[in-house]
Amino acid sequence: MILLIRIIPFLAALLEAALFWWQRKLPDTYPWLVVAAFLVLPLASLVIAGRKVRFWDLLEKMAPTYLFVAVLGFALLLLEGNWEIVTVTALATISSYISLELLFLLARDPGSYPVNGLSHVNIAYVPLSLWYAVSTSSGLLVFLHSDGIWHVAICTILGVVLFRTTGHPGATRQQNRIWAAIGAIVGAEIGILALLLPVSMQMQGLLAVLVMCSALRVRRYLYEPRPSKRLAWTESIIGIILFVASLVSAKWI
Repeated sequence: MILLIRIIPFLAALLEAALFWWQRKLPDTYPWLVVAAFLVLPLASLVIAGRKVRFWDLLEKMAPTYLFVAVLGFALLLLEGNWEIVTVTALATISSYISLELLFLLARDPGSYPVNGLSHVNIAYVPLSLWYAVSTSSGLLVFLHSDGIWHVAICTILGVVLFRTTGHPGATRQQNRIWAAIGAIVGAEIGILALLLPVSMQMQGLLAVLVMCSALRVRRYLYEPRPSKRLAWTESIIGIILFVASLVSAKWI
C-alpha cells in the first residue's frame, strides 16, 4: 500500500498535465476538465496524509497549491499562444508534484521533510497566483465587460487565503485570523485599484503582485527574528522604485 501512496505525487502530476492540456484542446468542455484537475489535488492529499496529518492542518498547508491550480485553470480562459498553454500546464504539473511530494515526506517520512518545506513553496506560489488571477480577471473586465464586483471579490478572496496560509510559523491562530481579515482589506483595495487604473491586464497583475507582496513582507517584520533596519530600508526603496517605474512605463489605455 505504501508503494502505491509513494507514487501518487507523480501520478497526480501526470493527470494534471493531461487534464489541463485537453481542456485547451476541447474548449467547449470548459470548465469541467480543469475542475477535475482541481479535485485531483485534495483527493490525492487526503490519501497521502491519511490519519497522519490533521484535516485542518492539511487544508492550511495545501490551500495555496489548490488556489494556484484553480487560478491557472481560470487563466486558460484568455490564453492564446501555445507557449502560454505550455507554461500554465507546466506550472500546474510541477506545483502539484512538488506540494504532494512534500506532503508525503511530512506525513510518511518526517525525517526527510525539509524544515517548513511547504511553507516555503507556498510563498513562491503567491506572486504567480496573484499575477494570473488579477490579470485574467482584468481581462474579463475589458473583453467581456464583467461586473467589477466580481473582480473585487476575487482579489478579496485571494487576500484572505494568501494572508491566512502564509503566516509566520510563530503566529497564533488568533493572529492568523486577524491577518486573514487584513488580507481581505488589502485584496479589496487591489481590486478597486484595478477598476480605477486604465492600464493593461498584465500591468494590473504586476501591480497586484507588488502591493500584496509588500504587505506580506511588512508582516514578517513583526515576528522574531526581525530582519535588520538596513534591509527594511533597502526593501522599501526597491519596492517604491518598482511600483513607480511600473506606473511610469505602463501603457495607459
